[in-house]
Formats: sequence, structure tokens, C-alpha cells
Amino acid sequence: MSAESVIAAHYQAGAEGDVQGMFKDFAEDISWKESAGGSLGGSFTGMAEVIPGIFEKINAEWDGFGAVPEFLIADEATGRVAAICNYVGTHKTSGKAQQDVRVVHLWTVKNGKVVAFEQVCDTAQQNKFMN
Repeated sequence: MSAESVIAAHYQAGAEGDVQGMFKDFAEDISWKESAGGSLGGSFTGMAEVIPGIFEKINAEWDGFGAVPEFLIADEATGRVAAICNYVGTHKTSGKAQQDVRVVHLWTVKNGKVVAFEQVCDTAQQNKFMN
């Protein structure tokens, strides 16, 4: 399976609400980095930190949260994939729906497993919908 297809399958599973499918190709020791300035900003190591530190918090803060990929750019020789996305969802406290929150997700896939993720996001734009 190509690196691009692994990442495309992750986003497809998310769009279908298949949480287990989203994580099926994640390495247990995945390295995860969220942009500073956001509510989830920081670095996480391993699924034991990523699930509660990212995905459970997203679920607690947002209704209908998702990253909708516009397109993927892959370098199969290195296993690197960039996903240009738009965030969607309504913040539970503010009641505001995200608009124009563009984000780049940088993924690294090795031997069919996602070993690293980095979010590059305009957190100031996203934070507008959280207050």
C-alpha cells in the first residue's frame, strides 16, 4: 500500500465516522505534533498519548469535527505525504462553526504504518471559533 493511499484511507475513515479505521495504520509509537497556539498544541508520543491528548479532546470540544482534504501530495520514496485540508465542525461552547480554517497535515509512513504527524495551522483563525 502506498503512503498516499494509507493517508487517503485515514481521511476516508474519518469522513465515514469509522474511528477504528482512522487509527488502523497508526504505529503504536507514533510521533504527533500539534501547532502551538491552539487548544491542543504540543507534542505527543504513542497512541497512549495521542488518543486522549488529541482525539478525545477534539470530541469533547467539537461537534462534527473533521479535516476535509482538498488534495494530497506524496513523495513515495520517503513516505512523506502532505494533506491540504479545511477544518469543519461546530465548537460546543461557542456554538460557532469553523470557516476558512486551512491546515496542512504532514505525515510520514514507513512500511505501511503512520509513524509521524505534524499539523501546520493558523491557530489564530481557528481560535476565533472557540470564543
